[in-house]
Amino acid sequence: MLEELKRLQTHIANFKTRVQQLEKETLSLQQLKTAAEKSHHEKIQQHELATQEKNEQISSLKTSLSTLETQHTTLNQDAKTLAERYSRLEKGCTDLKSRFQEILAERNELRVTKEKLQHEQLAAQQEIKALKDERAVLIKKNEHAKSKVETIVQRLAQLGTSEDQHAEEIQQLMHKTDLEEESSS
Repeated sequence: MLEELKRLQTHIANFKTRVQQLEKETLSLQQLKTAAEKSHHEKIQQHELATQEKNEQISSLKTSLSTLETQHTTLNQDAKTLAERYSRLEKGCTDLKSRFQEILAERNELRVTKEKLQHEQLAAQQEIKALKDERAVLIKKNEHAKSKVETIVQRLAQLGTSEDQHAEEIQQLMHKTDLEEESSS
């Protein structure tokens, strides 16, 4: 019995050490479990924070996207307006080019007309000068003829009264030529 008692005591001691080991293992497992739960809980919180941040980013990106879509629509409308303006400007430019070519053609015609008129003016001035020169010559000839006629009249007046009648006729003729000269000038 004593042996049994010793065996029982060894068994009890074994059981006690085993229970202590199991209690230690349980305690360490509980600590590991607590640490794992804590770690898991922290990870869950981190994931929740990350998810929340991602949701906020998604929200801000959605806002940015809607703003950009609005800007895109506005830019498309502006592009259409600019394209219409460009086509109108292009048409206006074409019209201006054709009008400019017409103006150049008119300018060239006016140059030709101007040159023609200048040539005609020069010819007219030369003709006027020639006519003035001819007039001066004719005036000199007329004065010369007048002086001759006056000389003849004086001679006839000296010859006598019978020839007075002829002198009067000559004076009348001379008077007529004077009147004709005055009217021609």
